Amino acid sequence: MPLPRYTPPRSRQHLKPGGVNTLFKALKRASALSRAEVAETMAPYRACFARLREGVATEDQHTVLATAMHIAQAIEQRGIVRGLHEHITSAQQALAAVRTRALATGTWRQTPLHYYELEAITTALDLHEFQIQQLSAGEIHDIARKLIAQTQTSGGTVMRVAPHSIGLQAA
Repeated sequence: MPLPRYTPPRSRQHLKPGGVNTLFKALKRASALSRAEVAETMAPYRACFARLREGVATEDQHTVLATAMHIAQAIEQRGIVRGLHEHITSAQQALAAVRTRALATGTWRQTPLHYYELEAITTALDLHEFQIQQLSAGEIHDIARKLIAQTQTSGGTVMRVAPHSIGLQAA
């Protein structure tokens, strides 16, 4: 009587065309962002800050910076990168002061920054870049989803904007 033939076990994960490779997805979610991805993430913030620093920022560009500070604050609250609360808060206060001055007449008017506002926002952006370097891609997406949900439930408006729609050139 012949011996039974050995057949190797079949793969448990069958990828069909267009299927999802869950292992790759998990690795991508758990990996830190590359330098290029961090630079790409920070580019709109840096461009909006340059416009604000020059005193020619639009209200949308100011909102982009305020959003960056909300994200930085959420990262701080999550406890992944700690000890930056004072810097983030001072940048938020500086952005609030700029907004108050710019909207003093009821419509947005471009306004120059005071030196202490410039310093607070510059420091907070540098620290926010440091925060992003420490996070995994999954953590960043979770924080962003949570902020979007909080904004929507509190009655706020969530907008997805392209660089050209806020007065920035596409990279």
